[in-house]
Amino acid sequence: MVKNKPAQRSGTAQAVKSGAQAVKSEPADGLQSLRTAFRILDKLSQTHGPVGLSDLAAMLGELKPRVYRHLSTMRRLGVVFQDPRNGGYSLGGKLFTLGEAALEQFDLRFLAAPYLTRLRDATRQTALLSVPGNGEPIVLACVEYRNRLSISSRPGNRPPPHCSSQGRIALAFAEEAARERVLGGRLTAFTPHSITDRAQIEARLQAIRERFLEQAVDEVRLGINAVSAPLFRDADEFVGIIGVVGTTAEIGDPLPRALIATLHEVAAALSAELNCRIYYERGLVK
Repeated sequence: MVKNKPAQRSGTAQAVKSGAQAVKSEPADGLQSLRTAFRILDKLSQTHGPVGLSDLAAMLGELKPRVYRHLSTMRRLGVVFQDPRNGGYSLGGKLFTLGEAALEQFDLRFLAAPYLTRLRDATRQTALLSVPGNGEPIVLACVEYRNRLSISSRPGNRPPPHCSSQGRIALAFAEEAARERVLGGRLTAFTPHSITDRAQIEARLQAIRERFLEQAVDEVRLGINAVSAPLFRDADEFVGIIGVVGTTAEIGDPLPRALIATLHEVAAALSAELNCRIYYERGLVK
């Protein structure tokens, strides 16, 4: 009996230790669940219709029961919608409400409006504003130049990250995990000129970080050239992409120096309004 008492104390201590370990690991488990939930939402945002559970689990490389648990919770919260006809999943209406609220709190679209107009008028091309989302661009605003054939892009569109000027800038300043997710996947060629070789893309990403400039000639659509530059806010935080899109006849390759200067001047001025003078510090704009 006496020998059993130390064992009982040891068991109690072990239970306390196990409980402490469980409490300690709980935040890590919660963070992992949060990451999985956001991966699901990100994957759903890239699809063009409802996705079945099996297909979604395969895309994510996760077990079906784990994905199903997350989907069930998010469906109850309204951030995921399940089609009653085929059981497929898509983004829910709650996300639209959250997105609208986020735009109101930091409305880059509102701040950039006069700069987009300035860029359009100076270049006589359609001006675009995009924001990065997990290594991919999302079009936020478009100001068309209507005196000739109009080339437009609707807000909410997602240019391909690997073969568009906006996309490669988003990739260049993305976190490594997001960049690996894009470049490690299937890179679709939309035209014979689309860059799909990873080494070539990574070389261009390095050049973007140095030049704050990228173009994509005939890569998404034949006869179209798009030129973009990054936007920054305080502490040199990358927050957006501004650029122009037009026909290859109007936006030549190599790019006219005047066009590069104008784009950099507008990007620098908007970034400066957001308390970042990195363009001036690097000597890209005087």
